[in-house]
Amino acid sequence: MSQPSDRYHLSRQAQMHYQTLVPGGAHTYSKAADQFPYLAPGMIARGQGAHVWDLDGNEYIDWSMGLTSVSLGHAYEPVLAAVRAELEKGLNFQRPSQTEYEAAQFILNHFGGKYDMVKFAKNGSTVTTAAIKLARGYTGKSHVVYCRSHPFFSYDDWFIGTTACDKGIPSAGKSLALGFDYNDTDGLTQIFAEHGDDIACVILEPMNGIEPTPNFFPVIQDLCQRYGALFILDEMITGFKWNIRGAQAVYDITPDLATWGKGMANGFSACALTGRREIMQQGGIEAGRERLFLISTTHGAETVSLAAMMATISEMENNGIIPDNHRRAAVLKYELEALIAAHGLNDYIQLRNHIAMLHTHTCNRAGNIDLGMKTLLMQELIARGLLWQGIFYTTWSHGEAEIEQTLQAFAGALPVYRQALEDGWEKYLVGNPVKPVFRKVN
Repeated sequence: MSQPSDRYHLSRQAQMHYQTLVPGGAHTYSKAADQFPYLAPGMIARGQGAHVWDLDGNEYIDWSMGLTSVSLGHAYEPVLAAVRAELEKGLNFQRPSQTEYEAAQFILNHFGGKYDMVKFAKNGSTVTTAAIKLARGYTGKSHVVYCRSHPFFSYDDWFIGTTACDKGIPSAGKSLALGFDYNDTDGLTQIFAEHGDDIACVILEPMNGIEPTPNFFPVIQDLCQRYGALFILDEMITGFKWNIRGAQAVYDITPDLATWGKGMANGFSACALTGRREIMQQGGIEAGRERLFLISTTHGAETVSLAAMMATISEMENNGIIPDNHRRAAVLKYELEALIAAHGLNDYIQLRNHIAMLHTHTCNRAGNIDLGMKTLLMQELIARGLLWQGIFYTTWSHGEAEIEQTLQAFAGALPVYRQALEDGWEKYLVGNPVKPVFRKVN
C-alpha cells in the first residue's frame, strides 16, 4: 500500500484552493482531481526533460507529458532558444507577422505540398470545429458523421452534444451528428444510404486503439466522393507521434482537411488546420465570394508558439526522433509485458494501441475494465515515482534510466495489484476511484 498522504500536503492544499478559483480546478477535465487518486500530487511546480516536481518537492517520471503535447521534453533547450529569440522581437502585432508567414510556408512545405493552405489556432477544438464549418459551407449540407469509437473531438456543441455531458447544449443540433464505429464499413455505408444527401463530412482519428482494416479508409473516401462529403482526419493525437508527417503517411491516406496539435510545438499552444485550397479559401476575403467566418482569434498566430512549432518539428526531422522514440517504447513494452507475465497478470493488465502511445487496460477478476483497479495501479506507481495516468508516451527525454526506473516501479506495484484481485481494490486504495470524464452527474 502507498505511503501517507502528507507527502502531498502543499500541492493538495493548492489544488483544493484552486478549485474555488477555476471550475473543476483545471483548464482541461483530464487534469482535474477526479482523474487521479487521492494519493497524487495536486499541483506541479516545474519540469525538466521527462521529469516533473510537485509543490512538495516530490520528483516523478512524467509519462503523459502535458497530455502528450510535450513531445521532446519539458524545458527542452533548442525549443527554448527559438522562443527566447522570438520574444526579443515581440509576439503579437496589428498586422500579420513575418514569423507567421514563415510558419505557414514551413508547415505546408513539411507536408510536401499535400495541402495548399493552413490556418493556425491555439487549441484542437478550435481547428476541428473550423473544419466542420468549412465542410458545411463547402457542401451546403448539415450532418456530421463522426467516429464514436474515438473519445474526443471538440468541446463545441456539435460533438459534446453527442456525449453524456450535454447540459447547456440545445437539442436542435444534436440530431445533426451521426456516430459510427471504427472499422464498421457496413454501418457507415448504411448512414450514407439514409442521410447521404445531407452529409457534410466524416471526421475521425486515423487510429486509436485498433489498427484499420485494409478497406476501411478506401470505403470512407469512396463514400465521401460519391455523396459529395468531405473527409476530415483528426491528427491531434497521432500527428508527430506515429510519423513525422502524421499517421496518414503510415496508412497512405489523403483527407480533404486535417487537424494537428498535440506534440507539434513541445507543449506550446500551436494547432493547425490544413486543407485543399478550394475548401480553405472559403474563409478568405476574395471579392464577390459569400463570406464564411472561419477562425478569427487574436492569439491564433502569436509568434512565440509558432517559433516553438518550427523548432520542435525541425528537431524531430533532423534527429530522427520519432523512429527512435518507437524503438525505446518497444523495449519498454517488451520488458513490461515480461513483468506482467511473471506476476501472472496477463489477463488483467494489457498494453494496447500503437507503440507511439501505449494504453494500459486494467481489469478485475472477472476480466472487465475496472476504474478501481486502474486507480490503485496509478496510486502505487505514483508512490514509486511515476506520474502515470494509464498511457506511456515515450519522448526524446525518456532514456534508459527512465525506462529502468519505470520497470522497477511496476515490479513494486504489481504485487499490490495481484493481491487486490483477491481482496478487492477497496482494501488498498486510499480515497475514491477515478471517474469517466464524460458522465451525466458529478
